[in-house]
Amino acid sequence: MKDADLAHIVEQLSTEPDESYTLQQVVDQAVANVPGCDMCSVFVRVGKTVQVAATTDPRARAVDDLQFDLDEGPCLSVLKEHEIASVPDTEADQRWPRWSSGAAEQGVRSSLSVRLAIEEPYLACLNMYSSRVEGFDDDALEESVVYARLASVALLQAREISGLRSALGNRLLIGAAQGILMERYGLTMGRAFEVLRRHSNETNTKLHDVAQGVVDGITLRQS
Repeated sequence: MKDADLAHIVEQLSTEPDESYTLQQVVDQAVANVPGCDMCSVFVRVGKTVQVAATTDPRARAVDDLQFDLDEGPCLSVLKEHEIASVPDTEADQRWPRWSSGAAEQGVRSSLSVRLAIEEPYLACLNMYSSRVEGFDDDALEESVVYARLASVALLQAREISGLRSALGNRLLIGAAQGILMERYGLTMGRAFEVLRRHSNETNTKLHDVAQGVVDGITLRQS
């Protein structure tokens, strides 16, 4: 990739620091910039749960669903143990025979899966699909690795900003609930927080959910 291409990719991936938007940009820009990539999706694994977080094409979604249905496929393998998985010809591949056969029936003739540089417990994998046999040559492989690094940085940044926004939102919500309890029962700020915390512990409910309940009008026991 040329420097101008890299600059454009970085600009597109960083347009909006929102995680879901960034994930969609990751797959869209892969199709636009990785040679041979006709369609793309990204898998995200949080703990033991894996889901398709974004996709560019119904066929990509169909072959992704096959991986879940059959519990086999290149992207699942990448999330578990490999950094990269290449399938030059889905009709000839024997590593994931059921998935490969189903992918070929969907018109996906080759694939390239690359793990994004995200750490546990959050992992992500880019699934790039081609309608041609051996759609990804050596140059495409090199460029996909470079692209994956750019995508990883953008996604980490978006996750961090989303986390900060969520934390700030929770703090504001808890503060609002404290204010309601202080006004309703004549409590100090510290005492109002203790009421929220105690109810959270007793009901095994997250503190921000308890706070949301107070804001929505639920009455809490003071002692």
